Amino acid sequence: MEVLPVIDLRNGHCVRLTQGDFSRETVFDDDPAAVARRWVDQGARRIHVVDLDGARDGLRGNAAAVAAIIDASTVPVQLGGGVRTVVEASRLIDMGVDRVIFGTAAIEAPDEVESAVAELGPDHVIVGIDARDGMVQTRGWLEQSKVTAIELGSQMADRGVRRFIYTDTSRDGTMTHPNFTAVAELSENLRYPIIVAGGIASIEDLVGLAKLGVEGAISGMAIYSGVLDLASAIKTIDELTDDGA
Repeated sequence: MEVLPVIDLRNGHCVRLTQGDFSRETVFDDDPAAVARRWVDQGARRIHVVDLDGARDGLRGNAAAVAAIIDASTVPVQLGGGVRTVVEASRLIDMGVDRVIFGTAAIEAPDEVESAVAELGPDHVIVGIDARDGMVQTRGWLEQSKVTAIELGSQMADRGVRRFIYTDTSRDGTMTHPNFTAVAELSENLRYPIIVAGGIASIEDLVGLAKLGVEGAISGMAIYSGVLDLASAIKTIDELTDDGA
């Protein structure tokens, strides 16, 4: 299982939001590229980047910061937030992004997601399933759909998507532990690689997710606040995997 540090971008800064609330923002660094280098130095093999302005507004709001992160990183970068069309997804891949993440578009423009899979290949496309109480949220988590997380996952799998990110938005940025029950249920229904975000607070949380068989775990608030040491977390999970867990 991969442990992925997240860089959330807003107004060009590296920030964290609590439960996706734009009014509950903490700025951690004014230099996102430096943050990327820090995580790579601590052993990260992939960086997860979210353009928060893009997620809310549907427009690329942090292009310069994203370009700087890609230039600074020696590991693959995956990006979500405001990716709504195959044209934008292709542009990001050409720019150096390894995987693009569709969220809102999976609900509002599923044909664009399907086209992106066909054009870019399933290895370069992820669908983000952001849910609260089991129901998918869109547009930077400001709107709630009538689609369940499992329904969206199944619909996207039928359109060729082969990798998902699941976030329990009520736990994101809270360090109140992942929603293991929802993760297990989604994993059982989808049977495709799932990366989990939201609530991770400890090595034990990561071990629990690894035992559920998920492909990756995204950490934000825990590593930024120092509650979780990224290098130690990666080492622990690597050892667990080496032991065949």
